[in-house]
Amino acid sequence: MISLSVPLKPSTTLTVTLCVAHLATIGLWWQLSISADFKLIGTLLFLVSMALYCRHHALLAAPNSIVTFELSDTMECTFETKNSKHITCEILGSTFVAPYLVVLNLKPLNNCSSRSIIILADAIDTERFRQLRILLRWKWKTAN
Repeated sequence: MISLSVPLKPSTTLTVTLCVAHLATIGLWWQLSISADFKLIGTLLFLVSMALYCRHHALLAAPNSIVTFELSDTMECTFETKNSKHITCEILGSTFVAPYLVVLNLKPLNNCSSRSIIILADAIDTERFRQLRILLRWKWKTAN
């Protein structure tokens, strides 16, 4: 039986936050006393990073972006990617829950690499966001 099913939407807040952080880093990068060639290469790398992270985590446009997930009564998480892959995971202890943000750290059961879902309030229905925070803060924490 499913305890909570959560469809995700693209997050404007996360997009703006990622862009501002990357652009601020580029601004600081140009303050360093290194050659202009390294500054240009670094700037290009930061811009590519910004595009990839925004596409994957904020805009949910990458093929392996997580577009929906379900938490079961046994506190396992099954997520679906944009290209319709379903993967079952365990919730890691490094998961972060705050009133404004949830970072769900997951470890697939058949894989050693971990995945993260960054959830801000504008990426999810308000009531589901509240339910998710309560579920993760109380039921999941007592299960571990």
